Amino acid sequence: MSIEMPNGMSTAMSVELDFPEFPYEEPPSGLTCAQKPWHGVLVQVDRIPFKAGDEITFHITVCSDIAGHVPAAETQGVVNLTADTTSVDWTVPWDGVLDTVTEGSLIAFYTLAPADGGAPSTSQEAIVRYSRQHPGGGACGADAPEHGCAGPAHS
Repeated sequence: MSIEMPNGMSTAMSVELDFPEFPYEEPPSGLTCAQKPWHGVLVQVDRIPFKAGDEITFHITVCSDIAGHVPAAETQGVVNLTADTTSVDWTVPWDGVLDTVTEGSLIAFYTLAPADGGAPSTSQEAIVRYSRQHPGGGACGADAPEHGCAGPAHS
């Protein structure tokens, strides 16, 4: 975003960024087998005036503890905008990321590199509880997509 100054020059301004959200989170449980994480987990940002050419990089850490202190996997997803919008989302992948823990948390933040060359901005972190623990025992996952549960004999 840039502002036109009275002298005809423009100055780039950083944008105050909203927290990323996990739109399918179900408080207080967080993200569970009910959201079928083997299909990926959606992380979203909205209510921000993004412009065509902006680059948004989502940073995701999967932790093996609920507090988010023990990282198990990390990934990044880059979204290059082709049109002005107020909402951007990205799907956190299953393989090598979401499948690394059975119980824990996901931490997400994002950076915005504006198309106008302004200073990049970084959001605050959002943390959500993540559990693939099936109520009947075992962990849900891609190995049994018809019902999403790998029973105790398969875990």
